[in-house]
This record gives sequence, C-alpha cells and structure tokens, in this order.
Amino acid sequence: MAERGQEVPHGQSFVAQIDYERVRLETQYPKGELLLARVHKQPCAFELIAEFVHCDNRVIEPDEIVDLHQRGLKGFITAHKEIVTIFIEGPEHPYQIERGEHSVAEILAKVGKTPDGYVLLEEKDGPPLPLPPSIPVKISGCEMFYTQPQSGGSS
Repeated sequence: MAERGQEVPHGQSFVAQIDYERVRLETQYPKGELLLARVHKQPCAFELIAEFVHCDNRVIEPDEIVDLHQRGLKGFITAHKEIVTIFIEGPEHPYQIERGEHSVAEILAKVGKTPDGYVLLEEKDGPPLPLPPSIPVKISGCEMFYTQPQSGGSS
C-alpha cells in the first residue's frame, strides 16, 4: 500500500488486564498459555483465571482460546497451582506433584528409582547439579530434574 501512495492502516492491538497489569496483544483470541507468558508465568506452576463483572470466575486452560471482547470479561488473575508439573529426564517427561517440600526419594520414585541406586540432579540456571538426599527439595512448579546412576551402583 505504501508503494502505491496509500496510507498503511495501523495494526490492531488488544489490551488485557492480567494481575492488574495492562498487557498488549496482537490478537483478540489468545490462548491461555500466551496470556500467562505475557506476565512471565508458566502453566506448569500457575493457573489463569478469567474474572467477569458478575463475580463469576473461570479457570482458563493453557490451550484454551479466549475472546478478549467476551461480554462481561473484566480481566485475568493468576494463582499458584497446588498440583504442579515437574520434568524428569527432559521437558517431554512431565510428572504431577504437590507444591511444597519433597524428599529426593519421593521425586526419584516418580520414575521408579531410589536414592540407593541413583543421584537426582536439578537444572537451575546452568548445568544440572546433584541434590543431597538428606535435604528436602522445594517444588514450586516447572523444575527440571535428571537422574544419574550412583558411582559403583547398578542401573
């Protein structure tokens, strides 16, 4: 259009309020996961809740499409999940666990292993590091764990 000398129309943007923060979006129909990402949160640890003017609230699933012009929609809030997702042996292996402190043995049991034969490693801002089996592991959601056979142990 610009080459023909015509005015280029402005792109449409849509505004959503999430946790009392105004967020600009390029679509009227975003998925729940996109809305969470705009406030730097992940669906493995948080849920997205749509708030409506008549005090109705509804949980929005990560893959659910939302109409931002839906009648009565005030905005969204996020909340910590009580049952969160952790990943063991990579992002393609999700496991559900209650948020809070858990022993290394409880986490290893998710994949059928024990601290006698395996070390649990956690990836945080760098390479995976071993976790001492005697100290509880704080789970808030989205943690990435790996297992490794104990030195001299069998797999």
